Amino acid sequence: MTRRQIARQLVRAACGGGCSSSPQSHSLRRFALHDHHFGNISGGNLSATPSDFHSYLCRKIRHAQERVILASLYIGVGSGIQVGDISTSKDHYCKEDEFLQSLHFAASNEKIQQMQIILDANRAMRKVSFTNKRNAGQSHDSNQGSSMSTNSADTVLSTLQPFLERIGRDDLSNDSSNGLFLFPVNDQRLCTILPSPLDEVAGVFHIKAYLVDDELILSGANLSEEYFSNRLDRYMLLTDGGGGQVDFYAELCDELCSYAIKYDGQSSLLFTQNNRTRKQQLESSLTRLFVDESQTMLPDSCNKYDVPDHVAYAIPTFQMPTSFLGRPFQFQSDTDACRDLLLAAVESEQNMSVRLSSAYLNLTPRLRSLLTLFGNKRGGAPYVLTAGAMSHGFAPKKQTQSQRNTVGIVDRIKSSIPEAFLTLVKEASQSIIACGGKVLLYERPGWTFHAKGVWITAKDTTRRELIHDPTTIVSTIIGSGNYGARSEDLDVESNCIIVFNEQSKTEPIQQSVANDWNNMCKHSAVSGDLDFRDDVDKLTTIVVQFMRKFL
Repeated sequence: MTRRQIARQLVRAACGGGCSSSPQSHSLRRFALHDHHFGNISGGNLSATPSDFHSYLCRKIRHAQERVILASLYIGVGSGIQVGDISTSKDHYCKEDEFLQSLHFAASNEKIQQMQIILDANRAMRKVSFTNKRNAGQSHDSNQGSSMSTNSADTVLSTLQPFLERIGRDDLSNDSSNGLFLFPVNDQRLCTILPSPLDEVAGVFHIKAYLVDDELILSGANLSEEYFSNRLDRYMLLTDGGGGQVDFYAELCDELCSYAIKYDGQSSLLFTQNNRTRKQQLESSLTRLFVDESQTMLPDSCNKYDVPDHVAYAIPTFQMPTSFLGRPFQFQSDTDACRDLLLAAVESEQNMSVRLSSAYLNLTPRLRSLLTLFGNKRGGAPYVLTAGAMSHGFAPKKQTQSQRNTVGIVDRIKSSIPEAFLTLVKEASQSIIACGGKVLLYERPGWTFHAKGVWITAKDTTRRELIHDPTTIVSTIIGSGNYGARSEDLDVESNCIIVFNEQSKTEPIQQSVANDWNNMCKHSAVSGDLDFRDDVDKLTTIVVQFMRKFL
């Protein structure tokens, strides 16, 4: 079987031709990508850093000519310095300030026709302290007694004010494609019962897509200080319209905003439009967007003279919690697309290996079983990479002596989370290692780990965690999902599956994708070399059970 035939099989499976697809599901839309559709925000062959992500996005927003569309969990609130009067003083300046200044600059540009930002409703309204150099690693933490606090929604609304005032004068203020929108995942009753930030536990809008003019960055990173500085993530830049994908994601944000609440500073308006009719309308519009009825399914075989000039296929995916409508949406979900892609790789005639990274390793039983199939097949192996004890971001905040003397149940729960997280890692390690795979823990001083994705390689018989030959990569997945119970059952997610065609021009793109994985491995240790506690206390055991459902 040739690589082109393998690519076609993987595309067919991811689009909805696999066994996970429900009978009523339709085939997902696919996009053909050329080499010029792939960019690199680092400006070189190395993997992009959080600083590269920040610099590139700020620069593109400042020089935007037509539109700025951002979908994220939240946006950092900055240091509290008035936008438009940001100081570069080392004592006060933070990277969130520069990002907000870039947004304000674009909002003041009369050429801009569309500025649309969609955030999670609960997270955007959470009261948080302003960010500065000293608490940059804890950006967007809940306000704990600080006299200086705000929230993401009000900060962004203020930043967009010049643009909003201009479109208001042009009688476009009610245009659903412009402004700040807050997406409510859960019903008002649940949010009323749970105080902030506990209302985020039941589910959040988790999509990350950053669109400026004809370019799109797909990532798992939020837009705050740590994601601009020292929280590791992945980024894929699509340029020149991305073969239609840039407009596709713009339309996706439009449809999501049509359901979300347009925020004008009045928090009492939140959730007022959250009803079943509107949910069904959203499902219908998203089905029309993600499904292309006129698109023909790729055949298993291909004529040897039929050589396409594109280098890859892209399949955007979407995941809505079943609780949203009480049932799945009527098209292939992200979870099923990922599962069908992996199953097709396992069943191919090649020696396939899979590599998966997740910020929060909480593999569902079905996904764990599927990963082990790669190890049970001759020549292949599964490799899983997640945060280690140094870089998982769950470490308790430092306390004063008086605070330590009055430790309550909430503090005890927080302090047990790191051990509970490593318990989940240990459980995953046992099944992955048993089938010949490895679990690696990212350990890098001063950094936290948030990168997620999938890498599938063919003819990979080395049984080594590094990807030595980038041309063996046949597919990768990038986006917001963490491949755990939370991403599958609670949050609104979107990933993008990339399947590489057999083309000589593909190698530089595959090299960049391989670098993402290999650079993470450089700061990682094999979990089998680390010690895990077997004497977990009762409280940690309870926290583990909670995390299995909500992590």
